[in-house]
Amino acid sequence: MQLNGVTLVDRHNRPSVGGKVAIRTLFINNGAFIDPYDVSACTIFTKAANISPDSIVEGDDGLLSSDATSVIAMSFGISGNPLGTREDPHDGIDGRVTSNNLGDLAWFPAYVPGNQASGIFRVGTGDYIAVLDGSLDLSGGYTIRYPYSAGVTVTNTASSVQDYIDVWTVKLFEDSEYQIFINNFSLYNDNFTTITEPLLVTTRNRLINKKLRFGEKIDMKITTDLTVQNRTLSEEVKNILKDYPITGASVTIKKVNDDSVNQEAWTTVLEDEPASVTTDNTILYNYNTFADADAIGVGTYFIVAKYSFLTQNFVTPPFYFTIT
Repeated sequence: MQLNGVTLVDRHNRPSVGGKVAIRTLFINNGAFIDPYDVSACTIFTKAANISPDSIVEGDDGLLSSDATSVIAMSFGISGNPLGTREDPHDGIDGRVTSNNLGDLAWFPAYVPGNQASGIFRVGTGDYIAVLDGSLDLSGGYTIRYPYSAGVTVTNTASSVQDYIDVWTVKLFEDSEYQIFINNFSLYNDNFTTITEPLLVTTRNRLINKKLRFGEKIDMKITTDLTVQNRTLSEEVKNILKDYPITGASVTIKKVNDDSVNQEAWTTVLEDEPASVTTDNTILYNYNTFADADAIGVGTYFIVAKYSFLTQNFVTPPFYFTIT
């Protein structure tokens, strides 16, 4: 995936200790993505040293313990300096909560790699990312149970090959208490490999959505299967290569015109619109049928995706679908 034009490796795509890892979390409530009332911190710990929750969680309130500072591998706070002050950004006073400042660049500036790029970045509704950049001397502030101006500076030590947990401290609603959500990820050795001949790669794509209903806003899903055809490569090397993500995905959607005699054979709905890619290389594009079918009618459409893999660019065949 990309954040402000910078390529990141998703936590599920075998990220390396020296790479830029997207520690991504999406918040869902009652079947819908939501922005929590306040996103306070993302804190990284090694999993082996913290198998038992009581090693880092305070029993009284279920939040991170003040004793946890000694075992923190990395900590991420909100990405900006809210209100240009050193006051506590999460005290609920004068709107100092993330939900009241979603469009404020002081709270959520664009991501730029750097030693102090240790913040939490919002990329969509309920979609938050902390960038664990192993190529830099990264550091971040830990302010849970500390006043904002008296927090602890944490130097990144999540730099070895092992399993980790990322603990998100959030307040879901204004009248709720802060709580934590715990996820897992692993860091691996850099996937350096060499080959002695040009790489022979073929791809196969398939559209999952074939029949849409007018009024739906739905993710168009195009799966991608990668095949390495070099007979001289070992299965181990082939598996490493197939773990690499596709990049630069975009989609074009056009409507097929029934009357192709008196008008063009198709009408362009959208062209080369950026799309997202999942960890298994499925291309996703959130498509609003109401916006398009309301203007140019229901009927038959087709979608074409473009993407890159290493030095090669691929274009899928047109996949047809209907809106009824």
